[in-house]
Amino acid sequence: MVASSMPQTSTGRPASGCSSAVDSAISTSGSEEDLIIDIAPQGDIVLIIEHEFATSSKHTATFRVSSSIRENSKYFDRLLQPGRFGEGEGISAQHARLREQYKSMADVPAEELPIVRVQDVGRISTIKSLSSLCTDFLDILHGRELQQPPPPVANLANLAIVADRFDALDAVRSYVRRKKIMRAIDGKTTAKADNALSEERARQRLLVAAMLDDERWMEKYSARLIMKGWVGREVEVTEPLWWDLPSRLEEELAHRRDCILETVQSLQTFFLAQYTSRERQCKLGYDSSPQCDSFQLGEMVRFFSKVGMLRLQGGIFASCELPEPFTGDIAILLDKLRQAPEYQIDRFHNHCGIRTKILPLLDLLSEAILHVGTCAECWANDRENYAWMDAKRPILWRRGAFNLRTQDHRKRHACIKDMCTATERDWS
Repeated sequence: MVASSMPQTSTGRPASGCSSAVDSAISTSGSEEDLIIDIAPQGDIVLIIEHEFATSSKHTATFRVSSSIRENSKYFDRLLQPGRFGEGEGISAQHARLREQYKSMADVPAEELPIVRVQDVGRISTIKSLSSLCTDFLDILHGRELQQPPPPVANLANLAIVADRFDALDAVRSYVRRKKIMRAIDGKTTAKADNALSEERARQRLLVAAMLDDERWMEKYSARLIMKGWVGREVEVTEPLWWDLPSRLEEELAHRRDCILETVQSLQTFFLAQYTSRERQCKLGYDSSPQCDSFQLGEMVRFFSKVGMLRLQGGIFASCELPEPFTGDIAILLDKLRQAPEYQIDRFHNHCGIRTKILPLLDLLSEAILHVGTCAECWANDRENYAWMDAKRPILWRRGAFNLRTQDHRKRHACIKDMCTATERDWS
């Protein structure tokens, strides 16, 4: 298919490459179709990419490219394949005519080349320049180097989204690994800056890790989202993809957090059940042991209520709604539990309270949550057995079964999964 009129040809490129697509910059221009960017000066196709942002502004970028992009993009391979779609048939026929008129495709003026139009580059953020982002993507498909590596993480996330849209993740993944872009970004990020990352920036890193298979970022930032409570929110479909992580990853992280919170709450339930049972908890054998248990129960209820983990409610009539789940940092929640005081009814009843008993369990939980992030290898290759969200819950988990001292990471994953997804837990 031939266009009736073509934009002006230009061998120039966006001056700053991928880095011009700044995270929060909003474009004021609606079209970049006035110039053709020569990705491949000997290219045999003019590619026009159109995208409408959430702000309702429509952007267009035009490129001269080689049909060899089919080798690195399954989308373009299907689109340009002769005999499969009308575009492929028309382009093949027009190429045959051009070869009769010119010695090589490099001699063909851009206005005579066949045109391919594509719409929508995926759920990217609002950026300053669509042409800069697409230039980087097309450069990678043509085996060219980006002008300014490493790009900012937001741009890298947008690049991964575009690659996914055009079924070209393998090419971008290979380039990012070869250039060691993630390691370069880590090298420029101090520990203090990394710990201070906002939710959006952590999500951008996680999306990049999930799409481009980076194990370190995948486990690290998925764990951070779980621990911080940055999961399970309703988002608009116009929001960038990192606000709604694909392949059910968003659902998995939200489910893991719920399971961890339930596990933490089971500690409280366990001790309350122990001290309200008929079994004597004070093991000193004094005549005052029953009074000691009653005293510790009262102090325990007061402590859990004080830190916001327990709310007393009458059982005759439901007069209030159920409380909302804890939305803060789980690490802070565990620190609150570590503040449990060592009250004693008199000077003879040492270590009768829950502090001595709960601290080892909190140590166990703290060790476990270091590994609650998503393992990229298991998520990609064994998701059915690895994921928590669709797993069959064990009926009972016992503390004695917990063992993270194993070299097999799959057994370690299973150990933590069983503890956090069990219907009941025995902490004794």
